[in-house]
Amino acid sequence: MGNPEIQYGANGNQIDDFFKEKRQWSETKDKILGDYIDCYLKTIDKRNRPIIIVDAFSGPGTFGDGKDGSPLIICKLIDRRASKTEVGIGCVFADNQAAHRQALEISIASYIQRGMTPTPLSSFSEALAYALKVGTGSTLFFYLDPYGIKELEFETVRQIYERSPKESTEVLINFSYPTVMRMSGNWSYGDSSEEISRRVKQAKVETLDRVMGGNYWLPIVTNPALNKVQREDAVVNAYTDRVRSFFKFAYPIPVKALESSPGVPADDTAKYHLIFGTRSSRAVRYMNDVAISAIRPYLDQFKNDLLFAMTPERYEAAPIEEVKSAIVRAVERQAMKRPDIYEAIIPDYFLQYRSRDYREMIDELVFRERRLFADQRTLKMKDRLNNDTLIATKPWTP
Repeated sequence: MGNPEIQYGANGNQIDDFFKEKRQWSETKDKILGDYIDCYLKTIDKRNRPIIIVDAFSGPGTFGDGKDGSPLIICKLIDRRASKTEVGIGCVFADNQAAHRQALEISIASYIQRGMTPTPLSSFSEALAYALKVGTGSTLFFYLDPYGIKELEFETVRQIYERSPKESTEVLINFSYPTVMRMSGNWSYGDSSEEISRRVKQAKVETLDRVMGGNYWLPIVTNPALNKVQREDAVVNAYTDRVRSFFKFAYPIPVKALESSPGVPADDTAKYHLIFGTRSSRAVRYMNDVAISAIRPYLDQFKNDLLFAMTPERYEAAPIEEVKSAIVRAVERQAMKRPDIYEAIIPDYFLQYRSRDYREMIDELVFRERRLFADQRTLKMKDRLNNDTLIATKPWTP
């Protein structure tokens, strides 16, 4: 259980009430973070560069129910990996609330003593400056999970995006669309576009402009042609596009609450969207598989125990035949191994199918449909592909 001496509340010397108990959507968010970092640490060390993970809005480290927060998840994963690699791995934590920092310092005391991380810093900007300075030449992963979004001014975060492409940099941002609604006039999903326009005009939108990196969001939220779902998607996608202008790949991952009442669930607003930015197609593959696993319980609500599947259209996967055709077109350009096919296809179908699903599609294309052909010289077992098997669109000559 959590520390009984910790006091929760809204005062500066108290832990925020959010950390009393870890809710389901926070479990989902931390599963994505933890599972991805586990994959990340197993592969990124092959660059033979020091690795630094930055959690810039860390919280107290643990929840009141005793469950780990992101700092302990990160520290434990680093600890597990450190004994298996000679690459140095460290982490940096920060929080602008003194009570959070004090509790966090206690939570991660053993890791501080061992030199894995410095004492928690007092702000995102301090953590960013520290990481960029000591991390010159290093591999950096930034996890930005603020209380709201006002702390994420775009010009500040841009320093991460503009880091040299020669130095591996990835970012996972908690983007709260409900906070966008609140900051831009405290309107609700049920409000008409006219009411939203009226509230926005009364709101102070300069802060939101600084967070979003422009006022492109304004004509979206006041567009009368958009319904509530289209409006949410358009704002989130527009922000993701801003991130994508710096990274080759950027994707939003919805983190939603599970429906508690029986019957057909409603596709409600996301608690958050995790915006993932990377320059690596391999990283896209790993995050794709991790995120699908984490959000599957939400999507399964629209299929399990229902007479007909009722998955919302925006979460429907592309038809398998369409994906198979895309695989064939990719292999037409050059013979590929199976992992190369994953990395060529998954960026175009992010959050739709897992690597194991693509593996099944490739098997069908080779062994049943004969639209692809395996180089028999690279097979270790007859009629079974492996990751070293070369695959082409024409039969291989002996």
